[in-house]
Amino acid sequence: MNLRNAVPLILSVLLLALICLLSLYRITHRNIWICSIVNFDVIFASVYVAWILIESKISKEEMNKGNKTSDYGTCELYAFGQGAVFVSALWFPSAWKSPNLFHLFGFILFLAGIAYRLWAIRSLGKYYSHIVRQMSGHQIIDTGPYRRIRHPAYAGMILANLGIIIFFFNWITLVFFSLILVPAIILRIIIEEKTLFKIDEYIDYAKNRPRLIPGLW
Repeated sequence: MNLRNAVPLILSVLLLALICLLSLYRITHRNIWICSIVNFDVIFASVYVAWILIESKISKEEMNKGNKTSDYGTCELYAFGQGAVFVSALWFPSAWKSPNLFHLFGFILFLAGIAYRLWAIRSLGKYYSHIVRQMSGHQIIDTGPYRRIRHPAYAGMILANLGIIIFFFNWITLVFFSLILVPAIILRIIIEEKTLFKIDEYIDYAKNRPRLIPGLW
């Protein structure tokens, strides 16, 4: 087992531990759902944990893959950005002092982002990896969400984290999203495409498809 391949799984475990601790803190210190039947902060965190556990299966599979990668540390930066957004959302006080429609909208956007990302991961199948690498016999997938854009898994990540920002809104979380997570995703796409453009079929695939946002990039 290559230690480099174990990084995604290690980071997932650390993030899960932090989420559990901070969720307990939020229940006891920043609970705006006292008059509600259920605490929707806890439901939100539980869905996030389920999402991480689903993707942890991929992280576990990473440990048995080859040593040759082209990641350049973007996996760690990307994971830090993702973790910083949700950890800061749980830790810092929200601008919302009582339940409102922003919570509903944020939660729906969060679920939509996760669903879109998992759809993309499933469509890519064995070729999906948390670490940038070129696999032998790599084939270009142009079905599912890959019909429209080249990196739907990252688009789903952005949507899900926008949902987090809206649901738990505070300025620190917005800063982490804008200055760390989004730049990390852009950098990762640029590095990833250096590997992908070595595959002949990818050149034709990329011609008529944007990376993330149609008409913009």
